[in-house]
Amino acid sequence: MEDEDIALRLIRMKKLRERMALAAKAKDEAGKGELSSPQEQDPLQELKRHVSERGDEVIDTAFMENPELTRRVADALLKALKSGRLETPIDAGDLLILFRRLGLRVQVESKLMVHRKGETKDLRKALEEGWRQT
Repeated sequence: MEDEDIALRLIRMKKLRERMALAAKAKDEAGKGELSSPQEQDPLQELKRHVSERGDEVIDTAFMENPELTRRVADALLKALKSGRLETPIDAGDLLILFRRLGLRVQVESKLMVHRKGETKDLRKALEEGWRQT
């Protein structure tokens, strides 16, 4: 149980760090006057509103890998959403596949959990305990 709390805390800290980096970058861009009008929003933030599940993590990770490509993909997806060629919400798995097909190796942290006898455990720990009992 304590390991799970630590893992959750690490995930939250990682997300916070990524969001702070994105906010700092957006602030720098706004200071330079790159955004043409105040109504124009960051395409990444707008796209995050149209994704499901862990789509925001996929977008953030892709942005860390290649910001230019991620912005171009976000613009294209938003254009497709506005024209009605794409339905919402966009699945995180589909986003991941899209980035990989474009040559961007996006790796999202994942964990397999096992629920047995009212307990939820990491798969690794469950297997270790199963081996010890046998």
